[in-house]
Amino acid sequence: MRRSDQRRWSHGRPQDFSRLLERNTDLSAITGKRTLVLLDEQNLSISAQDLGYRLDYGRLASGICSAARAADLHIFTAVEEDNGTDVLQFEPLGYSVHAKTIRRIPLPGGRYRSDANIDNLFAFWTGLFAVKAGCCQVLILGSGDYGLAGELAQAVKGGSRRRLPHVMTLSLPGSTAQDLDARTNPHIKANLEIGLDLMEPVSDAAHRLGA
Repeated sequence: MRRSDQRRWSHGRPQDFSRLLERNTDLSAITGKRTLVLLDEQNLSISAQDLGYRLDYGRLASGICSAARAADLHIFTAVEEDNGTDVLQFEPLGYSVHAKTIRRIPLPGGRYRSDANIDNLFAFWTGLFAVKAGCCQVLILGSGDYGLAGELAQAVKGGSRRRLPHVMTLSLPGSTAQDLDARTNPHIKANLEIGLDLMEPVSDAAHRLGA
């Protein structure tokens, strides 16, 4: 996730974005529609942590499935080599998991840096799904990063005469790039924002998990 892309649409002044969380997540835009959901786990989880919360992916999946006529849920994440824990926690919730193995890239002096960026994986699968776009009415890109969601929305919608799904974003308040605003971006139909009903304070989540 590119933190430099994070903008609030109203004012550019720093503020406590946690106060912007609505009590309930409004998913009325997908009511009765066949919906394909692609979630950038890194972007959503880090955005939630920045607000002092943990996103409950199980409740998110239930909310989407309850609102949509039919939902196909996919989540993209990065995992350590030979560690399937992250994959296992999402599959029982109804997600198809697409995982990138974190690469260790050597640097001078015996150091290394980790490559856990899933943007290319996310973009690759979005392209594959776009070929079969006729199977859904709504495509949700679960990221507030314009460099990912914005460019993918443009690639899916821009210049095509085919019947394509409406593209919507799903993100946390304060983590949505200004250029993703559906009011000004012609490639995006709506911006869905996650509310408190799908969140849990980090302290409560840590206590429940025995941390």
